Amino acid sequence: MDELWSRRRAATVICSGLALAGCATLAAPTQPKVLVNLADLGADPQDPEADLTQLAAARDTAHRVTAPVMINSQGPYEFVIDTGANRTVIATELAQTLALPTSGRAEVHGIAGIEASTTALIDRLDVGRVNSRRLHAPLLTRARLGADGLMGVDVLKNRRLNIDFRRNVITIHRANDNSIQFRQGVMDTRVGASGRAPDGSDYTVVPARMRFGQLIVIDADLGGIPVVAFLDSGSQNTVGNLKLYAKLKLRPELLSPRPLVVQLISATGQTARGEFSSVPPLRLGGLGIANLSAVFADLHIFRLWELIDRPAILVGIDVMRHFEGIDLDFGARRVTFRTPPGAMRPMR
Repeated sequence: MDELWSRRRAATVICSGLALAGCATLAAPTQPKVLVNLADLGADPQDPEADLTQLAAARDTAHRVTAPVMINSQGPYEFVIDTGANRTVIATELAQTLALPTSGRAEVHGIAGIEASTTALIDRLDVGRVNSRRLHAPLLTRARLGADGLMGVDVLKNRRLNIDFRRNVITIHRANDNSIQFRQGVMDTRVGASGRAPDGSDYTVVPARMRFGQLIVIDADLGGIPVVAFLDSGSQNTVGNLKLYAKLKLRPELLSPRPLVVQLISATGQTARGEFSSVPPLRLGGLGIANLSAVFADLHIFRLWELIDRPAILVGIDVMRHFEGIDLDFGARRVTFRTPPGAMRPMR
């Protein structure tokens, strides 16, 4: 049996609220059914001089990570850090308060379908010393978002996001740097590196790639079944597609005897029915995580990503919080996971 690291934290599902708020992805108005790939957006709207910022992180009622954001030099406002959204979204009420000009239309792809949305022009968005310019942000109500907005991958593009769950701090800095700085020293983050970090935690670096504007872990499986694993910090719960569920059902001992039927609600207000069950260990690179639960559902976004016939999983904040920290490098396309000292063991 595999040796696995687990913090033995029970996962839960909220059957109402924003169970999948991070699953809002956007299509360009001129191509209404095509998901925007950020690699094709053209000029980088970010300020090339800004290279590092460190902020105190918070969490919203769904336990997602939030950060203080300045909009056109006003604020701060609380935005969910959403690695599952390829575009930043702003609350309709906040856009009205700031008198942001409208800048066209977009289609928001949620868990159950597509919703048309007006976009607002954000001339400047600041997260600490990191800033992005002229963002065309779709509008959704604050009640749907559960926050003032979602900070998507358009802000994180060509940057590195470090979420330190232990210290409750996020850091955004330049990508393609092979080290993470601590007060005690630096940590090597080249793909394949592992060992003891200067802060005492253990770490391992796994390769990733960009697909549909999101960062996915290349080497991942659930109970030995290879999966496409999206890291979605904006999603409260981890969600698998029906292809993965069908494969797991071939080994019923890996699932709950009586899965619970639950309802998922996205930021767009759409709902989807799913089955909530315990799941076998999830392996990400050389790390195994046990004692997890997930929802299995036929989501619109899996169809949008052409992942109906291939096992796939959205790794939500419920799983991500099992780690002491996660570093997502969107430029170098790699993910660094940190665990408590001595907890990381090789899998067989």
